[in-house]
Amino acid sequence: MRLGFLGTGMITDAVVRGIFASDANVEKIFVSPRNTQIAHKLAADFSSIKIAKSNQEVVDCSDTIFVALRAQIAEETIKSLIFCKEKKLVTFMPTITCAMLSGWINHIAPILRAMPLPFIAEHKSVTPIFPVDQDLQEIFSRTGGVIEVKNEQQFNLFMTAGSIMGLYFRFVGICNDWMQEQGLDSDQTTLYLAQLFSGLAEEAVKQKTIDFKILQKKFSTIGGTNELMTRLFEEKRGTDVINGVLNEALSFIVKT
Repeated sequence: MRLGFLGTGMITDAVVRGIFASDANVEKIFVSPRNTQIAHKLAADFSSIKIAKSNQEVVDCSDTIFVALRAQIAEETIKSLIFCKEKKLVTFMPTITCAMLSGWINHIAPILRAMPLPFIAEHKSVTPIFPVDQDLQEIFSRTGGVIEVKNEQQFNLFMTAGSIMGLYFRFVGICNDWMQEQGLDSDQTTLYLAQLFSGLAEEAVKQKTIDFKILQKKFSTIGGTNELMTRLFEEKRGTDVINGVLNEALSFIVKT
């Protein structure tokens, strides 16, 4: 399998490192030269990496091409390239649908979508794909796991949920700021919160069947402060706010 990556940012770096940390049957990987720092670091770390001279060389030398471009330049970049029916394109971009990307290449080659997370480098995340594809199964089943999504509408739901990473750190940051405003030292609060949330995530992953409601009860002693915090969150319509944010983000992804 010969893979190509258009766009050499954080996700490309993570996916490539996840692949080389697995036993996936990948012969060669071609990366675009745009981000020279990441491209050269990958080439230095892995002998099977080649930095292409151009995006067209990435396309020409690869069987499967992963599109990890910024949305602002994606259409112009893709339309400037020549594809053939033997190629396969896989978009990582959240707001670029299969139909949009297919139109940009005049419907010459099959289009797929995948949503790897940065943690794929250590095989600590599962990757949704659409449609089902043997090559993507081969790659992502060996780099943390794969979810076969039934349709693009379902894929957009995963894409929306996967976009809460910044919000997660915003929430932790609010707690961190509050603790420091009460007079605590920043070194203490950041360490405490980072390990708190890391421990909770590890606890969830350990469960054979993850049920977040059961975990909520497990970590909320009746009459205790954890239960109090959850009740106050509900009373202040925190759930409505989060659902509203998710719905609005989904609408943005679908309409873009």
